[in-house]
Amino acid sequence: LGLCWVAGVLNLEDITPLTNTLWGLIVFVGVVDNFFDLIKFGVKTFAKDKADEFPEELPLSLGSGQVTGTVVNGFNRLMQVDTERECECEAAAFFAAYTLGLPCFSFRPNALEAAVMAAESSQPDNDIDPLLTNNGIMKILVWLMAPVAMESVKHPQLIQSDPREAEGFLNRLERSDLIDKNDLWWLAEGPEEKEDMLKWAYTEADLLMRRQSTAVKEITERLASGAATVGDCVAAVENY
Repeated sequence: LGLCWVAGVLNLEDITPLTNTLWGLIVFVGVVDNFFDLIKFGVKTFAKDKADEFPEELPLSLGSGQVTGTVVNGFNRLMQVDTERECECEAAAFFAAYTLGLPCFSFRPNALEAAVMAAESSQPDNDIDPLLTNNGIMKILVWLMAPVAMESVKHPQLIQSDPREAEGFLNRLERSDLIDKNDLWWLAEGPEEKEDMLKWAYTEADLLMRRQSTAVKEITERLASGAATVGDCVAAVENY
């Protein structure tokens, strides 16, 4: 969209046909994605001879509204700034990591950082407790789900957190050449085991956030002040 607008304003005639085509494609996808049922109804009503040739559904979930919904959610993540909401998610991640005993103070947990932390913990020259265990993996999953649980409590749409990070963490472990696949017990149980792990982690994170809402709120307020340090956040957890 930005490219189309810039090309039109600057009169870049060499690429204008391309941008016009791109703009037309975007509009076409948007119309089909949101009004496919209406189009299908019109064909069946006013062009019955073509109804049998008209597809009942489109590939890539087109026609269900998911495509445009994903785009809109992406724009919201980029454009919407909500300091309090951001601090709530960061406070949830910090509180979960600290209380679960994870060797990190990340305010924005992600799949890559979690996978590196788990892999490094299993190295023989590392002094921290190994995390490639049943208990360790579940702690990391709860940590990754904590911002999701916190944001879900107050908002119907997730903007600052991403539930896909937890599954991405497990996927990275599965693809890593540095990790013994025998440590990844869920591989032998099938995909249902992975789904159950993610659901359990979210449930535990949600329960933790609700039970410790006072401490998480205190961390949120300190982060929102703009001057909080890691020590300040620890003090909020320990009631200093």
